[in-house]
Amino acid sequence: MAYFESSPAIRLFRSTHAPFVLCFLNEQFKQAGSITRTQSELVVALTAFQQSLREAGHEALIDRPESYLTNWATGETRWLNRFVAADQSEACYELTTHSEAAIKFVSDAMDRDLRFVGTESRLKRIIETLNDLVIGSSADPDTRLKHLHAEKQRIEDEIAAIHRDGVVPVYSPTAIRERFAVAVSDLTELQSDFRAVEEAFKAITRDVQRKQSESLGTRGDILGYALDAEDSLKQEDQGVSFDEFVRLILSPQRRDELQRTIEQLDDIHELASQLEGLRRVHGMIPSLVAEAQKVLRTTQRLSVTLRRLLDTRASAGRLRLANLLAEVRSLAVKLSEHPPTESVALELEENLAIAAVLERPFWSPPQRFESQQLHGDRANKQERLQAFQQLAALRRLDWRTMRNRVTRLLHEEDVVALPDLLRKHPPQSGAVEVLGYIQIAHDEGHEVDATITEVVTIPRDGTVAGCDLALDVPRVRFRKRFDKISDSITDRDP
Repeated sequence: MAYFESSPAIRLFRSTHAPFVLCFLNEQFKQAGSITRTQSELVVALTAFQQSLREAGHEALIDRPESYLTNWATGETRWLNRFVAADQSEACYELTTHSEAAIKFVSDAMDRDLRFVGTESRLKRIIETLNDLVIGSSADPDTRLKHLHAEKQRIEDEIAAIHRDGVVPVYSPTAIRERFAVAVSDLTELQSDFRAVEEAFKAITRDVQRKQSESLGTRGDILGYALDAEDSLKQEDQGVSFDEFVRLILSPQRRDELQRTIEQLDDIHELASQLEGLRRVHGMIPSLVAEAQKVLRTTQRLSVTLRRLLDTRASAGRLRLANLLAEVRSLAVKLSEHPPTESVALELEENLAIAAVLERPFWSPPQRFESQQLHGDRANKQERLQAFQQLAALRRLDWRTMRNRVTRLLHEEDVVALPDLLRKHPPQSGAVEVLGYIQIAHDEGHEVDATITEVVTIPRDGTVAGCDLALDVPRVRFRKRFDKISDSITDRDP
């Protein structure tokens, strides 16, 4: 009963505007594949979301966007975590474990296509899991050898059957979709595990800071508490899961194998309809790396806190060392006329050095360069002339006209995608004009997501008649900003 009265996740479900809050948080974080969002980004997005609600006839979320963001991140609500990142000059927001749980519950209930499960394949998976559990938990060599010999015989029988019949047994469409759904579900839970690990490290850091500020115990006691709590966390399920992920991500070979496996999923036609699941899996590696880096930054903050805890002791040690050196010099002066005949020795006491394994950043493999055979340059007048002609053919971008096109379309719609903009206003300067629109979106604070790519088709710039040019570009969305859209457009397209 206490859980239902105090849980922020339950409080979210009971809130007046729960469907709209869950929808907004899911769109901005989960669907967009973003771990953190800045306050300005969320204010713009929430303003557009409020406008869409009003147009649909919903009288909900009518206050200022800043008020909602503050309310969602403070007090007993705790649906968002607000912090200031080192590389940002404004507040940033991320989902808490409570809002993650609420969104996952609703997504699991609504995502019926992705969670389609066949009873036969599900029962087979349960049996295989239980068998693997029994074999993997047994330390008896005879049991393990018996299992391995049985697996060897099964593999040899399958190889012989393929050579004999030329037929390869494959999973049924139901089994394929079910296994894919399980993989996507496990991926989502793994990301939630990382968030739980991060919250646990933050709790340890807060406790250390509180004990230090309130002088609760000696420095040794506080340090022992922090180290014991960190060790205990590493032994829990979330900590073990994170350690296994670190081992995977530090292996370039395993990452390459995983990337090749993910790319092969596109060739399975039974998964063609699982667009959302495929999107999640394709963004799996960068998403998990980003989640792990956030956890590592949290552990680094814990290490910084512990170093600050020992700063006073280090200062006292330096003062004591200075006094000892002064005494040594004084004794040396007194004994200068009658130096000791026996050897003189010094006993040194070193300070305690703190180093955490998780404090080290990810290892990145060095850049590989292909070996190229260099040849002497031979001037080609035809190529040089062609290069000058291409340079002379470049057109100057009319930035004012391009911005006015975006503004005019935002008067008609709340959100304008870059492909829609290019269809309504085909580029006259080729790919350079497309880059110009992306630059405008970046400079004016619109949505530019480099982790998601789109294909846009534009007319080829007069090189091949009747042939279009396909470009892979970042996902760009121009969103209406009510404080910057003018009432009239001063410059018209020619």
